Amino acid sequence: MVKVTKASSNIQTIRVYIGNISGVYMNISIIEKFIEKITYGKKEHAERFYEIFSARGFLLEIDGSSGNVRLSNDSHRDDSEFLEILQDIHYKKMYHKLHQDSIEKHDDESIQQNHHIYFNYIDTQLFDINNSQYLIELFSHEIPVDLFRLNWERDWYGKFDQFKKCGHIPKIRVYDLEPFIARLVKAISSLGISTWSSCEGHWGEPAYIVFDRKYHRIWFQAVFSKFIKRKLNLICKWEWLGWDDRCSISSPGKDQLEAYLEIQDVARLIYDNRITLMEIKKQVCSLLTDKHRNMNQKELLNVFEGYFEESIKCL
Repeated sequence: MVKVTKASSNIQTIRVYIGNISGVYMNISIIEKFIEKITYGKKEHAERFYEIFSARGFLLEIDGSSGNVRLSNDSHRDDSEFLEILQDIHYKKMYHKLHQDSIEKHDDESIQQNHHIYFNYIDTQLFDINNSQYLIELFSHEIPVDLFRLNWERDWYGKFDQFKKCGHIPKIRVYDLEPFIARLVKAISSLGISTWSSCEGHWGEPAYIVFDRKYHRIWFQAVFSKFIKRKLNLICKWEWLGWDDRCSISSPGKDQLEAYLEIQDVARLIYDNRITLMEIKKQVCSLLTDKHRNMNQKELLNVFEGYFEESIKCL
């Protein structure tokens, strides 16, 4: 997001305007290539819908025999409403909810969320996924940081005692996530890992996820090191920054498409293995004591990696 002050000259204003236009054209090219890659070999409308909207961050399930698609119960309740609005190419003009961290009260959550038909069945024919302009709109939903309001209740889940309990982590709305990072954030959340903020990367900057304090970030770092890196042939740089508990993702050649596709691969692997990975987390958390509370980051990572290795042998 570029802001131009009243003191800016006409020349400066023109340069910013042109810069934004070139960025838009670059993103259109990336979106088209991205869609082509993720839908390769998928000819049926329902299959294409599943791949496209899973990539957009929706947690979906598809019946292989009938082709029926529905929202997973892991979804935030508001995801059904947002998905319904996405039937219209002009959804950005129609949907004006505040961008804020909407923490659900999980009492009776399953009863309330399943009132929406999308948790049972989605009529995929209502979504114009063969229209390239529609897909460009779908994947160009940038959220300016100054419009997002964090719910500070989430910070409570990052404390050691809450991490150790390995309890319920509030779900995150797709509406509050940028398109190319949304699937990874939602997948990580499905492991009981709490995140604080995220960005898909703009103007050559890396994509990133900020975790809710060090315990969640270091645990995901252990999962990444001991599971993800062993399952996938990764090309991008996944860097861990302790000062704000951030993981940044970037292509060595600054190829945004390469980074976005790898993010998809990692997110898919995590979500497909969420039950096993969540069980490992529960086992590890049961071993934590007060001595782990104040460990430095390197020590804690070594402990988590060791516990992960032992736990996965038992499954």
